[in-house]
Amino acid sequence: MQTQQARVSAEVSPGGEVRLGVIGLGRMGAIHAENVASVAGLRLVAVSDPYPPALNAAVSRLRVAGHADWEDLVDRPDIDAVLISSPSAFHCDQIIAAAGSGKHVLCEKPIDLDLERIDEALQAVERTGVTLQLGFNKRWDRNFAGLARRIAEGAVGDPWMVRLTSRDPAPPSEAYVRASGGLFADMAIHDFDLARFLTGEEIVEVSAFGAALVNPALAQVPDVDCAVTTLRFASGALGVIENCRQSAVGWDQRAEVHGSLGTVFAENEQVDTVVQADASGVHRARIAGFVADRYGGAYREELRSFVESLLTATPPVATGEDGRASAIVAAAAQRSYDERRPVAISEIVR
Repeated sequence: MQTQQARVSAEVSPGGEVRLGVIGLGRMGAIHAENVASVAGLRLVAVSDPYPPALNAAVSRLRVAGHADWEDLVDRPDIDAVLISSPSAFHCDQIIAAAGSGKHVLCEKPIDLDLERIDEALQAVERTGVTLQLGFNKRWDRNFAGLARRIAEGAVGDPWMVRLTSRDPAPPSEAYVRASGGLFADMAIHDFDLARFLTGEEIVEVSAFGAALVNPALAQVPDVDCAVTTLRFASGALGVIENCRQSAVGWDQRAEVHGSLGTVFAENEQVDTVVQADASGVHRARIAGFVADRYGGAYREELRSFVESLLTATPPVATGEDGRASAIVAAAAQRSYDERRPVAISEIVR
């Protein structure tokens, strides 16, 4: 499949305004819906959620139309684009329906857990000419985006080694885990995409190890909440990704890339930069404890970038093909963990 190109008119609605509908009002959907007001050129028209309390609260707070059925939102003629933040199992059908209605799409990961279904969605996007942007928010984080920019400018020379740390403050519910597709497809997929984004290279082989240490009961799902995945890139460069569902210190999100000319780092966001030194030691503020504190700016920039892509008819920063590539790496990591061996990406895509 060829890389998706944005093949749409520069003006998606009168006055260059993008009229948006949000599908799914869980934690991420609610954050996105609230952020719309802060993005120039974007207007929230309608929201959808099958859970009445969430829907009614959003309609009242945001003063927009509400639909219990997402298909009713997609069918609205006064919407140019939809933001999909529903449970993962619905993403593929909603992308296909939106594309069929001529709506552009910003979709949270994953497109789907099945590669054939992912290809079905991407074919619908290609056939109708709409834009599909994936919600890999780390690409818009100011720290990781700055890291990628310096690497692209040659700061490290040839990248040799990549190290990513991703630890969340608290684990999701067991019910969420059961429907998520597992840690590699749900959590580590962000880091597989970040590794590709930072290096500009494709991952060709993975080896994954994992354990249910935070909540041993997850082993019965079966799933893990701690994992280490090693990567081999097309150039021969190596990578290590560490994931954990729980971190007592907050959102521990760091990156390091080492190469022939040096090393670049992206450290954690802190509540403030005040340092207190006294007889007991040197003390700094805690790192961000809530997702909105750590990635709030990235989520707003993600929306702004989506609007820019539509109004200028340029490809989005994170395309459907990026979603496909990282889903394939996640599938390889899961197979590696299950079979206790390295897995080449070519084994997943034949």
